[in-house]
Amino acid sequence: MVDMYLIILVAILGMILFYSLIAYFLIRFISKKAFKLTLTKYEMMEIMTWLAVLFITFMMIKNGSINLLLPVVALIIPLINLRRSNRKHREMN
Repeated sequence: MVDMYLIILVAILGMILFYSLIAYFLIRFISKKAFKLTLTKYEMMEIMTWLAVLFITFMMIKNGSINLLLPVVALIIPLINLRRSNRKHREMN
């Protein structure tokens, strides 16, 4: 029984990692080709976090459930801190 839960956990973490890598390289490719702009890793992490917030919000509206409100709030808090660190990083350069 425990082996089954371990396999499920590894599969979910693998999917999250796989789709995160695809999003990372896709955002990087689009920013270079379409906007002729090279993003820093902080800006790319911020974009990926915003996309996660939008996706979870969309799913919350689609399902009509308020249960997904906690993950949205849990993502917005680091997003605010990331915005502050991006600002500090840009000011240093």
